[in-house]
Amino acid sequence: MYSLYTLMYATFTSNVNSVYSGPMIRLQWDMDLARKGYHHGELRSSLLEAGAALLEQEGPTGLSLRKLARRLGVTPGAPYRHFEDKDALLAALAAEGYRTLRAEMLRDTESAPNAEERLKRAGTGYLRVATGPPELFRLMFGWMPSRDIPELCEAGDAAFEAFEALVQGCEDEGLLRRSVSESGLLAWSAVHGAAFLLIDGRLKVDEPSPSAECILNHLHDSLWGGIGRLQNRHDSQETIPGEGDPDGPGASLSGTQP
Repeated sequence: MYSLYTLMYATFTSNVNSVYSGPMIRLQWDMDLARKGYHHGELRSSLLEAGAALLEQEGPTGLSLRKLARRLGVTPGAPYRHFEDKDALLAALAAEGYRTLRAEMLRDTESAPNAEERLKRAGTGYLRVATGPPELFRLMFGWMPSRDIPELCEAGDAAFEAFEALVQGCEDEGLLRRSVSESGLLAWSAVHGAAFLLIDGRLKVDEPSPSAECILNHLHDSLWGGIGRLQNRHDSQETIPGEGDPDGPGASLSGTQP
């Protein structure tokens, strides 16, 4: 038969999370945040900012909530008010990455003259994100949380729905000779593959520090040759570097062996 002490101890340990969210602990955390200049809700954004910086420096394995607490000068328990565990923090960082990806893909599309150019500009935005913080990009596509995290799923879905809408726009203008799903897969595979080759230093071009637009220009004609109806292409007023020129930069795009 269990003693009263054993039952009380079991009750305490089973409800430890509710105990640690009680008024005394909340007061300690609130006083700590006030001393550091954090208002309620501001610590989360500071944790994400510091987490993104630490991610680039040490990768996912070097990231921890306790380490971030030390960096920000708050108590070890303070970050847990915003993130349940390390997976929750990584998922929030990846979700921010997907929101940035969506915004960058759509950033210059409204002024594009046609659907082909909109898709091309979206690809340029995709590469801009990849060539930004590379560890964040790797996290977005190379890490899976131990459980479903709605924030991450919603942000990822929104990014790819925006991309699919741009491919559908090409279909609506009669520009595709493959299905929307096939064309989308080919376009994403090409740009995504180029992104990782670029951040891994295995993509060679003429320029020592090629821009995202430069890389996309190299890819554009080859990719469009696989998905587009060439006879129905819009006449673009912009000149694509290397287009129709065997000696242009389009001829010097290559990958290197691992």
